[in-house]
Amino acid sequence: MLQKLQDYTAGDAYPFHMPGHKRQLENADFPFSIDITEIDGFDNLHHPEGCIKEIEEKAAKLYRAERAFLLVNGATGGILSAVKAMTHRGDKVIVARNCHTSVHHAVGLLGLVPEYYLPDPPKGERTYRCFGGVNPGKLDRLLKEHPDAKLFVMTSPTYEGICSDIRSIAAVCHQHGVLLLVDEAHGAHFPFHDSFPESAVSCGADCAVVSLHKTMPALTQTALLMIKDSIPEQNMQTELAVFQTSSPSYVLMSSIEYALDYAHLHPDAFEAYLGRIRKLEEKLAKLKKLSLLFHDKGEALQNVFAYDCGKLVIAANQADISGITSANILRKKYNLEIEMAASDYIIAMTSVCDTDEGFDRLANALLEIDSECVFVQKKNDTPFFAALPERHFLPCECETVSAKAVPLTEAAGRTAMEDIFAYPPGSPLVVRGEVLTKDILRLITEMTAKGVNVISSQNTYPNGVLVADL
Repeated sequence: MLQKLQDYTAGDAYPFHMPGHKRQLENADFPFSIDITEIDGFDNLHHPEGCIKEIEEKAAKLYRAERAFLLVNGATGGILSAVKAMTHRGDKVIVARNCHTSVHHAVGLLGLVPEYYLPDPPKGERTYRCFGGVNPGKLDRLLKEHPDAKLFVMTSPTYEGICSDIRSIAAVCHQHGVLLLVDEAHGAHFPFHDSFPESAVSCGADCAVVSLHKTMPALTQTALLMIKDSIPEQNMQTELAVFQTSSPSYVLMSSIEYALDYAHLHPDAFEAYLGRIRKLEEKLAKLKKLSLLFHDKGEALQNVFAYDCGKLVIAANQADISGITSANILRKKYNLEIEMAASDYIIAMTSVCDTDEGFDRLANALLEIDSECVFVQKKNDTPFFAALPERHFLPCECETVSAKAVPLTEAAGRTAMEDIFAYPPGSPLVVRGEVLTKDILRLITEMTAKGVNVISSQNTYPNGVLVADL
């Protein structure tokens, strides 16, 4: 693998995907010389008193949290730890349906009772085929229907960069005695420039997890978990020791410190980054068939409270090509690797480490592709879900249900015994225990046919799907 990585890095491919350092930082291929364990003077991740504690205090100050914890098992380890620390087995939790698969894993693993909040899609002149933000009023009504709920888990920003009104959502949750956990994985850069939305904990969230490696100059697997004083510090520290390795990488932890210091000491770098984005927006305003979504400040959109301008969502809604085709052209013809391709749009992730040359290459490639496309008036897209499917079993109950694999053609009306989701972003189309309707199966089949990467938690799909053998 090392040779393959070296060959790829030596090439001309430009990364419009995570990690956020964009391979721009000079260093050895493998920093063996600084790879150590918990020797004297280097602190203990699960009982920090020295240099690790200093990094965590620095993070807490920058993100305006009461306490911050280093994560070396990615945001996933933080999500699992946070859900465990904020609930007890059997608790009812409200989960935004577009949450990452790690949230759904936590619900099943910890024996929780989920009720799902279904975010509405962004709406303007057209309805967008992605989830929008959480509506505080809609959440208030749902919490009134479930007065025994203990926790609300949501994602902001979404994979597409759409942010919710965390301040209002936190107020609604706390009015009902419910804790708020925000998966803010894609918003690690928010505190470092006023053009970005505010960070979740600074807006009142009880807990938030940010994934540094996604948009900051930090190594893959690095993240942070932040809490306010509503969460007992020792409870969270205890659960992190369960879900994180007992042999944390000091290389990864040092890269967390590097990212925090970089952000704090180089505000000029973020100002230059915003300048690149504004220049790119001006160039892409010339697109005629492709379009850069959500960056138009004059477009009034429902279900979008704020937007991360660092996310570039390019739609092919009026072009004779799909998002999948667009990504393939960018890769094969222009040597540009983007983060994600859906059936009708692509996502290019940017960061403070991107270069002028990289932004110019992307803009020029998209303008050239746009000029070669044929205009097609496509009908308005529908969201992923019109309604949530019926549930026969709680996720935690599925472990004791006999299951078998059947072809998709025989699955309608059966109960799924595995999660099925598009990856990325990893939000489930079906959660185990739910009924596989004809509409859901049609959506899964259509997404696969268009080249979207659809997988299942038990790896049954695409050869079939695991269902209850009843």
